[in-house]
Amino acid sequence: MSMKSLWGEIPNIEDIKTPSSMLAEQGKMLSEVTNGRLQGQVKKIQSNNMFTYELSVVVPALANYSQKILKVVHDLTIYPVMLSHEQSGKEYTAKNDIEFMEYLGEILSSDENRLIISGLNAQVRLAEED
Repeated sequence: MSMKSLWGEIPNIEDIKTPSSMLAEQGKMLSEVTNGRLQGQVKKIQSNNMFTYELSVVVPALANYSQKILKVVHDLTIYPVMLSHEQSGKEYTAKNDIEFMEYLGEILSSDENRLIISGLNAQVRLAEED
């Protein structure tokens, strides 16, 4: 007699998008749109059942200079997830992946972060001219 699973339906992991995977996608996007001059780097910090991810902009041409953009914190259940905008200090709480992407877009496209991206791009151009 074979055992019957009493776990119920377990979602396919291919269908689950985590905050860290969405941050990594945006980091890759930054590298693509800046032709590799700027790169998004996700750092994971785990403490017991809390997961923290920091997204930074890294500039290889400037000795890997790094500027932290945002921090994301969640527990094992993923949602709700807290996002912290490093420059403005604003915090957001997303209840699902749709809200997460909305808040992530707001942070990444903020005036503060656009100034950082522009300034770093200019610094790379100056470094290439030297």
